[in-house]
Amino acid sequence: MKLFKICTAFFLVVLSSVCFSQQIDFTGKKINYPGEKMLWLKDPSSSLNPEQALASTNYESNYSKVLNLGVSKNTNWVKFELANQTTEELFIHVSYPVLDHICIYYFEKGHLIDSSFSGFQYPFSQREIDYQDFIFSVPQASGPISVLVQLQNHSQSMLPLSIGTKDQINSSLYKKDLFFGVYAGFILVMLLYNLFIFLSTKDKNYAWYLIYIFSVGITQFTLSGYSLKYLWPDLPWLSKNSVYLCGIGSGLAVVFFVKMFLQVKENLPWFNRLLNGFVVSYLVALLLVLIGLPTLSYNLINLTAGLGVIVLLIAASIIARQGFRPAQYFVVAWTIFIFSIIIFVLKDAGVLPYNDFTIYALPIGSALEVVLLSLALADKINSLIIEKDLARANELEAVKENEKLVLEQNIMLERKVTERTAALENANSNLEVAMGNLKDAQAQLVNQEKMASLGQLTAGIAHEINNPINFVSSNVNPLRRDIDDLIQIIEKYKGVEELENIEKTIQEVNDFKNEIGYDYVLKEVDELLKGIGDGASRTAEIVQSLKNFSRLDEVDSKFADIHEGIDSTLVIIISGTKYNVNIIKNYDTTITPIECYPGKLNQVISNIVVNAIQAMNSTTENPTLTLTTKNLDQHISLSIKDNGSGIPEEVKNKIFEPFFTTKEVGEGTGLGLSIVFSIIELHKGQIEVNSEPGLGTEFLITLPKALN
Repeated sequence: MKLFKICTAFFLVVLSSVCFSQQIDFTGKKINYPGEKMLWLKDPSSSLNPEQALASTNYESNYSKVLNLGVSKNTNWVKFELANQTTEELFIHVSYPVLDHICIYYFEKGHLIDSSFSGFQYPFSQREIDYQDFIFSVPQASGPISVLVQLQNHSQSMLPLSIGTKDQINSSLYKKDLFFGVYAGFILVMLLYNLFIFLSTKDKNYAWYLIYIFSVGITQFTLSGYSLKYLWPDLPWLSKNSVYLCGIGSGLAVVFFVKMFLQVKENLPWFNRLLNGFVVSYLVALLLVLIGLPTLSYNLINLTAGLGVIVLLIAASIIARQGFRPAQYFVVAWTIFIFSIIIFVLKDAGVLPYNDFTIYALPIGSALEVVLLSLALADKINSLIIEKDLARANELEAVKENEKLVLEQNIMLERKVTERTAALENANSNLEVAMGNLKDAQAQLVNQEKMASLGQLTAGIAHEINNPINFVSSNVNPLRRDIDDLIQIIEKYKGVEELENIEKTIQEVNDFKNEIGYDYVLKEVDELLKGIGDGASRTAEIVQSLKNFSRLDEVDSKFADIHEGIDSTLVIIISGTKYNVNIIKNYDTTITPIECYPGKLNQVISNIVVNAIQAMNSTTENPTLTLTTKNLDQHISLSIKDNGSGIPEEVKNKIFEPFFTTKEVGEGTGLGLSIVFSIIELHKGQIEVNSEPGLGTEFLITLPKALN
């Protein structure tokens, strides 16, 4: 029974310590971090009002000087009793400026007498006291008051609270401002120093290091509240999310600086891929901030940073063992920085005391890290300079050695040059002889092509002229016979001079006329003369066409009728063919004479037409050759189209090459279309070939109206 009473009494004592806070008495001395005398209440639904929170019986006791509320989206209430036993005005100072929302309610005997709020999510201009930390004035009361603190934050929440007079609070604020003023000056000096070196060396390591120094500095100033006060005082969204953004920015800066500084891709390839994973993780954290999930982003940032710190130290140690000097500096600097982080975390966990050293351990560690990394970069630059000087010395030695070799080689080279010059002169002489022979052979081949064309032309002319000449020759004997008959009639009429024989003579003449068929003879004479005239006209036409075809004015260009040249060429070419080719002419009558070399153009038409006729052999049904001219703006076009066998695609691109032919050996030289192409180029024109096997071929020639 006695034991039961003792246990019950102990339980009641513990329960009372949980439910009731101890009173904080201010007697004139500043009170720093009275966390043990505070009670803590979680409000997961954020539904309690101040009166309900004050009256709640669910408070928990706190056993550390600084209340650590962790990372939670909950609303937290902190309660304590305060008695001012002096007449001086008191202030509450919360030296943790990265809270989203903090509101203090003052109750006297259960009645609300005053309240004040602040936080990152509000413009800085709304603060009761113009300072980056949260400072609240305590209202005067006749006795003890209940102080109720409401906290809301998406990141780590701490309540380093102190109570004191205005002078006492200002003294601690002065020390903080002095420290961060020195820290800001130090960071600025390091930025300017490394910027100067970067501008001098153009080394990319310094570019990333400048970004890293800036990110470290801006992160520390944000965590200390100075960024909110001086950089973005009236941007609530940026103020509220600046902790996450700075964490992401500094993390990315570290990753990219380490990749460049430690040459991770070359020294430790697998680690480079791991660093890329950290980059992805930070980018995901940034996305979470932008879509309104700051708590999740904060946890991801802490997880990535925690793993990154350890992994970077391990990787740097591995690279340092490989003999890479910058990695050795990095290991020392990173170890100091990790040590400062450990002190900072142990302070928040209550393991280490909450004093100036533990409060400023992280900025001090970051400053030392910046100094050591600057020394590492300087050492790296010095090493590069030494290597460069050594390389230059080796290069100079190599140059001297090369000069010696060059002097020795020059003598040999001069001798070989003399020998090679003589050989080249001999080869050049032989080449000139070969070129002369080649030109002669080429000229002979061109002449052979011309003679082949001339042979075809001669055969055509002989055949064409032979027809009217034969017609004239065959008409001579009948005409001579008819003329002899007419002469006899005339001789018989001479006998009319003797009057006594008139009747007899006339009778004889009439009998002779009936005998020879006088009327038929007259008609026959007329027809024979007409036939002879037609033959003579046809011969004259052929001669004129021949004259037009074989113009001798090829040295200078002249204006000529393109249609006249086409007609003259057709007269000569068609007459020599054994096939009955249907000729269709579609001439544009608006075309005026153009400046050209008429004889050469006639050769172009002749070569193409001859090829077309050969393509339309005896197997082509109704062989047709269509010639079409068109009057363009500054040019004319001539289309020569046949319905022959066409040209295969693999052959079409080669037809203008010299000596290329698809004919049997001995039937062609392969120069006809090559000559056509050169003549068209001489006229500054163009020639195109459109052909499909089995459907025929079209040569489309475009010529300028004036050469000059």
